[in-house]
This record gives sequence, structure tokens and C-alpha cells, in this order.
Amino acid sequence: MMGARLKPGAAKVIGWGLAYLALAGAIGMELDWGRRIHPPLPVPKPAPAARVNYPIQPEFTLLPLEQGFAETAARPIFSPFRRPPPPPPPPAPPKPAMQKGQFVLLGALITKDKSIALLRDVATGKATRVEQGKEIKGITVANVLPEKVTLTQYDDSEELVLKIQALPKPPVAAQAKPPAAAQAKPAPQSPAGSGPATPPAPAPFVGDASARSMINSRRAAHGLPPL
Repeated sequence: MMGARLKPGAAKVIGWGLAYLALAGAIGMELDWGRRIHPPLPVPKPAPAARVNYPIQPEFTLLPLEQGFAETAARPIFSPFRRPPPPPPPPAPPKPAMQKGQFVLLGALITKDKSIALLRDVATGKATRVEQGKEIKGITVANVLPEKVTLTQYDDSEELVLKIQALPKPPVAAQAKPPAAAQAKPAPQSPAGSGPATPPAPAPFVGDASARSMINSRRAAHGLPPL
């Protein structure tokens, strides 16, 4: 059997197998059996960084609206007619105010036909009669009452109240006291067993007539004779 010949197909397979083995051995030796597939990368050497000086840029600012955007300001895009809005109307002047405290009410005269107020000017001290509905220094006397007058000017009003000063009370005259000698002395007591004691005669009264009449009225209320 050793000396038997191989078949032609088997010899061809064996030949190709030996060729593949020889090729794989050659590739393995070339690549150092896999150690040269991933060779280590070279380590780069750090280069010294060069210092670069950048100039400072100026601060960014927009141009004025009239200079840089003159056409945009003249034709605004948000206006339906592409025209700037009209300037606002000037503010209305302030309304004049009524100057109060110019007059003092001195009195009022009210009749069937007219009503008159007597006013005194505080600045000049002059008293003036003004009828209801008339004006004095641009102020209208709107209403006149016995103790109150209403003045109006523009949209304001002022009420003047009549101030009545109370008259001083008259001094009360002090009642004159009778002198000590004129005061009545106590009546002596009568001894026991005797009759009723007679009342002493009233002493003469010296003093004011009004005080004397007051005392006599009190004595008459108690049933005593006048002094």
C-alpha cells in the first residue's frame, strides 16, 4: 500500500495546501507574527507656544439714528403710511384757581326783591355791598343767606360765615353787707314759767336799695315785717 500511487486529484490538493502553508509562514515572518500590526505611535515633542499680542478693539457703538438710519427714521416700517407720526399737541395750560380768603362777611340784608352781602376786603379793609349774582374782583356772589354767603369762581366755591362776637357780661354788683353794729342781736331768753318772749325789733338796715328789696322780699316770704 505504501508503494501505491496517489490519485491525481489528491496530489493537487496536497500541493495547494503546502503552498498556502508556505505563504502563511512568509506573511507571519514579515509581520513578526502579529507584533508589527499595531506599532506604537511616535510621541510628539511639545513645541513652545509663541506669545501673540492682540490689539484691543474699540468698544462697539451704534451711530446716531439721524446719521446712520436717516431713511429708516424718515420712513418707519411700522407705520401704515411709512411716515413718522405727527408731533403731540402742546399740553393744555393749567386752569386758574380761585384765591380764597380775600373777603370777610360783615352782614347780610335780605329783602323781598334783592339780597345784599356786606363784604370787607382783607387786603384793603374796605367794606363793599354786593348783590346776589353780582361780581367783585371776578368772584361771583352766588348765594346770600342771613348768616352765610357763598362765593364762586371757575369751578371752585367758598363759604363765608358771619362771625358774631358775644357781648361782654355786665359786672354783677356785690351785695353790700350791713355793718357789724347793725346786725340783729340774739333775743334774751325769758326765765322759766314766764310768758312767751317778744321778738326783738328789727335793726335799721344800711346798704344798697336793691339788696334791701331782696331781703324784704325774703322776710315777707317768711311772714316777717320789712326792714
